[in-house]
Amino acid sequence: MGTIGLWGIIVIIGVIVLLFGARRLPDMARSLGRSSREFKDALAEAPDDFREGARGDETDARELPSARELELERQLEEERARRRETAP
Repeated sequence: MGTIGLWGIIVIIGVIVLLFGARRLPDMARSLGRSSREFKDALAEAPDDFREGARGDETDARELPSARELELERQLEEERARRRETAP
């Protein structure tokens, strides 16, 4: 596998211009620049633990209930409350 040469880059640019049109390319480049800047800012603000990854001594994610489990627990509590209200 070789690298992309000059003609390959020209063909790729030509296909992009044909697909999106010359008018939309500056807007797309601007939005790409904004999104990459926001991503870099978010990474700079992220805590060190997030960048380094989860540590083994912290709470394991498998121990925490999922959103579905929490929703089922809430529904179960509602059903129990309804039965208590209608019980003689």
